[in-house]
Amino acid sequence: MNGSLLWLKSYKRIMLIVLLPTVVVSGCASIPPPLPATVVASGIGVGYVMLQSHKRTLKEYWNDSQLDRIITRHINKDVQLKANGRTAIHVNVTVFNEVILLTGEVPTQGKISRIIDIVKSYAKSRQVINRIELAGKSNINSRANDTLITAQVRASLLDSEEIDGHRIKVVTERANVYLMGSVTKKEANFAAQIARSVSGVARVVKVFEYL
Repeated sequence: MNGSLLWLKSYKRIMLIVLLPTVVVSGCASIPPPLPATVVASGIGVGYVMLQSHKRTLKEYWNDSQLDRIITRHINKDVQLKANGRTAIHVNVTVFNEVILLTGEVPTQGKISRIIDIVKSYAKSRQVINRIELAGKSNINSRANDTLITAQVRASLLDSEEIDGHRIKVVTERANVYLMGSVTKKEANFAAQIARSVSGVARVVKVFEYL
């Protein structure tokens, strides 16, 4: 490995450490700092852009970013989800190549179904993957732990010589790690193996599109 590559990897690890405090309360390292009285978190944020620059066109990234924000806004403002005393829910919306991953906790099946209906109502939602748990909202300690796990998985992927870690998006919810991106099956297996080796990871779920 030449000196330039070593310097680049060191720089990425430093940036990961520097940016970690900005997302530590979010419950998912790929989301921005929490919104006031937040119920839904977007999967696109400043920290995410800097840490996970996938090899896609600017248009593809922009389309995902816009779809993410529109869906998040719709869920946050939905009247049905705010009914019954605004029961606390915690949902992360993550978009990659118009594939939407939903994670988090919602206390009723009716609200989960409503969220899925909202996401599917958008024509650009090519596929919706629901991983929302029927449960109460996770606490700050759980989300901080998820953020730490995400940072460690990201660092391990970037350090690997077997796979280009920039092509993989990492989302963690209740110690379950979700991996997204466009990779070969061999690369997907390498990435999953790396994620499983990180301390504290309960399960690794591959949400890849295979090349």
